[in-house]
Amino acid sequence: MTGMNTVRIERITPDHPQFEEWATVFVTAGRRQWGRDTTAYTPNELAQMWESLAHAKVWLVAIDDDGDVVGSAAIGMPTQDNPHLAGFDVACLDERATALKQRLVDEVERVCREAGRTTLMIETQTPVGAANDEAAFFEAAGYAEAQTCVRNGQRLPVSADIGAEMRRVIEMNDGYRIETVVGRLPEDWLPERARLAGMMSTDTPLGALAIEPENWTPERVTAMFDEDERRGRVVVETVAWHEESGEMAAFTHVSVPAETPWIAYQDDTLVAKAHRGHRLGYRVKAAVSLALPQAAPGVTVQRTWNDETNEHMLRINRELGYEREGTLVEWQKVLDSAPGDPAHDA
Repeated sequence: MTGMNTVRIERITPDHPQFEEWATVFVTAGRRQWGRDTTAYTPNELAQMWESLAHAKVWLVAIDDDGDVVGSAAIGMPTQDNPHLAGFDVACLDERATALKQRLVDEVERVCREAGRTTLMIETQTPVGAANDEAAFFEAAGYAEAQTCVRNGQRLPVSADIGAEMRRVIEMNDGYRIETVVGRLPEDWLPERARLAGMMSTDTPLGALAIEPENWTPERVTAMFDEDERRGRVVVETVAWHEESGEMAAFTHVSVPAETPWIAYQDDTLVAKAHRGHRLGYRVKAAVSLALPQAAPGVTVQRTWNDETNEHMLRINRELGYEREGTLVEWQKVLDSAPGDPAHDA
């Protein structure tokens, strides 16, 4: 590799001739740790995500003097709430390229300052038994651990014994009804589904993450499903209804990428506080596990992440046959003001 001072960093979009090389850097970096089980987005998914209006995006590519892509960074800034936040990812083809990685992070921070974002977040994932080699880098760059999550995987289809217990609990006659949908939700579900989506930012463990309450509307839920559709994902969602009140009491949202059809991602699961204590978390997750082999026959593992302090949900996962695969650490940094900023010059 040429010296880092000969590498140029520029912005990139899906129209760029080296876009696929840029996107593949994330996949390559993920496979170094996880092999086939990397959770990195594929080039096609990243191209489709560019169209989403939920986040303003700045994507950066590092190109050496031979014209080769050697590093990538992606920034996402929420547009509907949390105007102080920016999340990003960064990766280099050469895992030893610390100087290049630092240059990319410095540019990410510069872009975020320009955009008025003050709090940055990035996550690292580490397999069981491995060291988090990125921890020292982010600590030196001024990032602090804000949340630690357990990454678990459930092999599918589940065993006959676990499946029988799942069905028994799902069918409990206690005033709650479990329903599963493949694809889009019925229109009349959307207001209740939006209400529960907003609770993900207020009623779930978030560690020290500086996340403010999110504003969800039926239109925002629809836009989320639109994005899954553009990306070619199969979506399976199970909800629990409280029959007396008509309230949606719990949900879980699972998606399966077209290009990695053996992995199902449990993106969100929530039980409303008013309805806890009825095994609804178990029931909605169990119903999805039973539905996935028919909805997405290629799936062999369902993956989920939970805050390490959320022992209740972790216990449910163990009952459902999940096993620990690794750890996810969310790093957070509050940016210092730069010269020219009002806070700096005050």
